Amino acid sequence: MNPSDPLDNLGGGNAMSGGVPPAPEDYEFTYPLVSGRSEEDLEGFGMNMVDDYRDFKHELLSWLAHYGKHPEKREGLADTTLESTHYKLETAFRWLWRHEDQYTTKFTPEHADKFIRVLNQSKGMIDSTVLHHAKDIKRLFKFYNHSRGKDYEWDVEIELSQSNGGDERDYLRRSAFDPLYQAALEYSSVKSYHSVTPEERDRLKIFVSQRLGIPKEKVGPEEFKEANSWKYPSIISTALDTGLRPIEVGRAKVSWVNLEDEELNIPKDESTKNEAIWNCSLKGRTAKALKRWLDERASLPKYDDRDELWLTQTATQYGSKSCNALLRRLIENGDVPIPEHKDVTWYSIRHGVATYWANHVGPHHAREQLRHSSLNTTMKYLHSDAETRNSAVEQIW
Repeated sequence: MNPSDPLDNLGGGNAMSGGVPPAPEDYEFTYPLVSGRSEEDLEGFGMNMVDDYRDFKHELLSWLAHYGKHPEKREGLADTTLESTHYKLETAFRWLWRHEDQYTTKFTPEHADKFIRVLNQSKGMIDSTVLHHAKDIKRLFKFYNHSRGKDYEWDVEIELSQSNGGDERDYLRRSAFDPLYQAALEYSSVKSYHSVTPEERDRLKIFVSQRLGIPKEKVGPEEFKEANSWKYPSIISTALDTGLRPIEVGRAKVSWVNLEDEELNIPKDESTKNEAIWNCSLKGRTAKALKRWLDERASLPKYDDRDELWLTQTATQYGSKSCNALLRRLIENGDVPIPEHKDVTWYSIRHGVATYWANHVGPHHAREQLRHSSLNTTMKYLHSDAETRNSAVEQIW
């Protein structure tokens, strides 16, 4: 059965990576690979387009069925998830053909941004549905990256919430904030070269060589000192205070840091939406971490003549992919309580910070701290959460 079409309410090389082989071609689908609406649209471009698109969808869905969940582990999507993904991608491709006024199977991150904005502005479209479309587009990009040799990095950059769709968002609870910072501290700290046994020193040399990107045999006492850094603690603490978006981690400049007033001052022309000057409060612990990082940063050659506050190990700006990778490493190496069965990403930090500020500090303060262009966006984070209910039930009688 083909579900209702969200577009009804809208205006109008196989390089493999990661050792993931092509999907077997014998997967049997119980639903048409080309929906009736899609076939109708394709016939307007030519009958051959229907066959070509059907071949593309068979390759795509077969790959998702075998590898769509975890390609490296060779885990595929569940049948119900695969079918839902199929129909949502049908909607995305029909929009693409109308947008480009031609048939194509090349859906890019730029297309994804435009499509999500169109969905978000559509009358009657709730945020949770938009987010489900975004998740399915990410699965499409995963296929492109592993099966077509692409390197697409994409995340939703507009403010969305699942609260009005009846599902709790994948956000970090306040109980995870301090453990996450502790994980960043521990991940960024290395014991003294001379304080460990030869066996432990040999293991640490591997870690230090990976951290600094140098051969293990070149690791000595000075390299052990250099491996200690305040970069990650300063990134995490600033994100926990201000809910930095991935793009803001990359855009952040040294000039934004106001240690005297313990603030992050973002000029209007450098803010994400170019709408206002934002003065975001920092806790004292964060200001100290940033002070130590700025002192350390001044001694690192890769920051010469650069004004970015933080750079990746390869001296590039941070983005969704690198922020998510950092968060995964910290969670894997630390003791961070995360929601079970949830897809935790960097935006989980921002959503957690926004939820706490909106519910416990107030929506007006939350709007300023989280840099929401509209108070309506902030109000989406006002909802009944377990922490609030647990506190209330203890006080009610």
